Amino acid sequence: MDYRYIVVEGSIGSGKSALSRRLAQYFDALLLSEIPESNPFLEKFYLNATNHGLATEMHFLIRRCEAINVIYAEDERRSRIIADFLLEKDQIYVPVILHEDEQTLYWQVKQKVMPKFPVPDLVIYLEADDDLLDRRLHQRDDGLINLFPAGYLQQIHAEYRRFFHLYQHAPLLIANTNELDFLGNDDHFELLLNTIANMQGSRNYLNLSE
Repeated sequence: MDYRYIVVEGSIGSGKSALSRRLAQYFDALLLSEIPESNPFLEKFYLNATNHGLATEMHFLIRRCEAINVIYAEDERRSRIIADFLLEKDQIYVPVILHEDEQTLYWQVKQKVMPKFPVPDLVIYLEADDDLLDRRLHQRDDGLINLFPAGYLQQIHAEYRRFFHLYQHAPLLIANTNELDFLGNDDHFELLLNTIANMQGSRNYLNLSE
């Protein structure tokens, strides 16, 4: 099947951005990256989650609304696009970050400003255990893991699993990255490409042990 709009998702530390870059290069596709560090409220949120959560999520909402135009433009050109974020990923973060009254306000604003958005042809969810995700974050040299509020990562990891356990909006490939290294192992990357090319049904799993 010719997947022209592919999304790679996963919790913090899953490697979704790096895999998106490799897939975009392989398919000669436009890479659409969320670039969280460009959010001017994000570091403020990490330092003071209570006061900056709503502004952080509103900024992401605006950027995702802008991304919709890019996706539609590429679709009109019949071009391929690889994104390292799902447009509705706020369903993962908002319940963790915002208080109940802020959540109500956020969803009201989203309903007003976000246009109808395209459904991906394929979503690849990079699944991994908490320990592995945390080890990967510790290996990064950006010091980001030291900024997270206590318990934040565990909540986000859990919300990712809950969300994709229920996800039905697009064809989904769940890849177990406890076993698979799509960046450092070319055989594993080839296995991913072959799995994508031969997917059947709306939900598929990729495990090295199977």
